[in-house]
Amino acid sequence: MIHIAVNESNHRIVDLEIKGHAGSDVYGHDLVCAVVSGIGTGLCNALDELCGVKDIVVEEGHISIHIQHPSERTELILRTGLIQLQTAMEANRKFIIIKISEV
Repeated sequence: MIHIAVNESNHRIVDLEIKGHAGSDVYGHDLVCAVVSGIGTGLCNALDELCGVKDIVVEEGHISIHIQHPSERTELILRTGLIQLQTAMEANRKFIIIKISEV
């Protein structure tokens, strides 16, 4: 199961964490994991290259993003990624859970 946790402060995303593996197929053939990994990696790359965000961790089965200074640009990138993750979840509810919290 892939667990996605999103923390918002003042209606802006300040933390996004993706953990786990979908387990929808054998390792290396899991399309659900591939989709979520692609979205997460794209988010990390965009935040780094376009916004200079450095508080990013990418490890096997784990992506963590922390935004110290939220801006319109970081919000646009993260909100777009969240919509993509929600779309993936709609098609794969057995394998993806998204929790959004206000902090």
